[in-house]
Amino acid sequence: MCNRLCLSTGLDKIVSCFGVGATDPKARLRPCWNIGAGQILPVIRWDAFLQRRRLELMRWGLVSAWSKNTMVVCSNLDVAGGDDLIRRSAHRCLIPVDNFYEWRLGDKQPFAVALASRQIMGLAGMWDLRISPLGEWIKCFAILATESHGLLAPLCRRMPVVLGRDDWDIWLGKEPATANHVLDLLKPSAQEQLAIWPIDRRVSNIKNDDPSILKISDKYVMD
Repeated sequence: MCNRLCLSTGLDKIVSCFGVGATDPKARLRPCWNIGAGQILPVIRWDAFLQRRRLELMRWGLVSAWSKNTMVVCSNLDVAGGDDLIRRSAHRCLIPVDNFYEWRLGDKQPFAVALASRQIMGLAGMWDLRISPLGEWIKCFAILATESHGLLAPLCRRMPVVLGRDDWDIWLGKEPATANHVLDLLKPSAQEQLAIWPIDRRVSNIKNDDPSILKISDKYVMD
């Protein structure tokens, strides 16, 4: 299951793409091609009071309330068995990414996964607000994972839930929906919606953070 992301798109483009009406004034982004759990990312949620989408910076990985530090406890949540949590619309969110990475089960060959259109992805997520023992409030999130299929099946058993634009308002809670309708959104992406290509194994080291890791590798091919 995905544990690395890429987001090199600028904040202005993210705001425009997701129709954000309010932005954290402290939001500053730098291009990053190799993002791991524990890092800070922009997250889109629905502000019920202001009645608009809001962009805030949050830490990737839900932090346990009893944790004595800000270590990552859970970076991904499985759709199966998380029904009660997912029904809480106030805690549903979207995570904008350019692409994510998966490692093939057999030989750990890394692959990049993006939308075929190369538009920004909106991954389904859940966020929460926790307080640390030092009294610091921490906004954190986890990405929802579902069963993989099609081109991704040989790479991983679970994949992030990628939501289409038409589903964003329902997922965020702007539009009313039954619990079953919301859960029906959490399905694998259609094969034709994704582009997948092998990349350099340098991505496995999170210190390697530059555009070259996204280049198609000429040393490895899909089986």
